[in-house]
Amino acid sequence: MGYTSGAKTLYEILDKICAGLLSSTGGNWTDGDTTWNTSDKSIANNGRRCMLFQKNGEVTYWAIEVVNETSGAYFYYNYYGKGLRFTASKTWENHSYPVSNVQSFCPFEIHGGGVGTNMATLQVTYYLWIDPDGNGFAILMKPEPTGSNTQNSMFLVLERSDLKEYSDGQSSFYLLNIGNVWQGIIYSTYDVGYPNIRLWRTILRPWAYQYPDGTATRITCYPNGNGVSMVANPSYYAFKSTQNSKVYYVKPIIHNAANQLAPIFQAELWFPWSEGVGLVDGDVIAIEGSSSKFLCKAVDSPDSTNRLCYAIKYENVV
Repeated sequence: MGYTSGAKTLYEILDKICAGLLSSTGGNWTDGDTTWNTSDKSIANNGRRCMLFQKNGEVTYWAIEVVNETSGAYFYYNYYGKGLRFTASKTWENHSYPVSNVQSFCPFEIHGGGVGTNMATLQVTYYLWIDPDGNGFAILMKPEPTGSNTQNSMFLVLERSDLKEYSDGQSSFYLLNIGNVWQGIIYSTYDVGYPNIRLWRTILRPWAYQYPDGTATRITCYPNGNGVSMVANPSYYAFKSTQNSKVYYVKPIIHNAANQLAPIFQAELWFPWSEGVGLVDGDVIAIEGSSSKFLCKAVDSPDSTNRLCYAIKYENVV
């Protein structure tokens, strides 16, 4: 729990995240289905976990699967992917999520015509914060080089908040995932009808909205927009002042609609930052008036020099 980094398989990282949530304060996280585990790491999607969150009347099941099926999941025209699939539901039926759910497939390994990589052996360098209070996690991940021609590194956040601006009757969670090659991509018009389990939703606000939605054409998504907003500066995110050397940033604002006109709460586990304006990879930022620190990371991938620049929670000073 707290901050860790290293190199593991996705299965091991998934188990580490779940263990951290289970040990968080409050006892709000429990194992939703012990038959869902990562013991089966074969070329299939059987390595998986189900986490149940309960608090103040809210009941949310989060099913997280390592997608390792032969050749990967066909998620975009001629492109197959392997990675993680997140499913949120309000109930759990016969050891599976019900038809009524919201989902996002987060492709990690991507290759035209099929992915040959076995996720059971692929080593992934990770930088991870698991919130000790049980409010979720934030992670940056970079895979080791393989034969895949579109290897994504990924920034992924599953976070919740009790500090809503108003009572909306919706979940307290959001899921955000951004890749460094394709920040996020949804099917073109000829892909309409794909099963929901193959769709890359960069943002989920169960059950308020998801983006991209089922009627979108091909869309590339970015961290600032479509339901998540940062308004620090028109051209860059967190930066260091040239005068007093302080860092200035805006906590990401999570909305209840993709038009960014319905703020519901602010993120506490992360924020984006920009290179070339005083901050560099590895900087640690101490927040004034708070016990929190954040670690700036800039992560590229084997197939792209595009860098994911995000600061994640690094330390809580007690």
